[in-house]
Amino acid sequence: MRSREWARLRIDEVLEEYAARGVFKGFSKAGPGRWKMLWHRNREFVLEKLTDGQFAMPVVLPKVPARSEMMRAYRAFVKGLQSKELPEHRRIRVKLKVTASAGNAGLQVEPGDDAEYAVRKLIQAVHETYLVFLYDGARYDYLVETFDLDPDHLA
Repeated sequence: MRSREWARLRIDEVLEEYAARGVFKGFSKAGPGRWKMLWHRNREFVLEKLTDGQFAMPVVLPKVPARSEMMRAYRAFVKGLQSKELPEHRRIRVKLKVTASAGNAGLQVEPGDDAEYAVRKLIQAVHETYLVFLYDGARYDYLVETFDLDPDHLA
């Protein structure tokens, strides 16, 4: 089996493992190099393998303008996930970057020679986005407006 084909099969297994553990509320293969997950705030997230071998989630945070304060803060947050000051098990050791397209913030990762590690770290970055970045107090209005949340029951 060619290494590219093996890597694609391994990514399927990694995502199925997350789904089996209940990290995703739903999961499906959406074609070659494309997967869909029902996840945070019951939103559908799409993971794509790009033609250059990178992996991307084009919409991690919807409705975030490219030149906004929130986009700047998100870029700084993602950069911090790669900091050597973080404990080894939390640090992301692959090139991870924030993308901006159609008014949304996304993430893209260069897998290097370990696609499985890169996808796991991309999932970690999205997870920390929703559990840490969005809940630091500064994004209360964004949470309420974007995800149509009841401000009296924000959790």
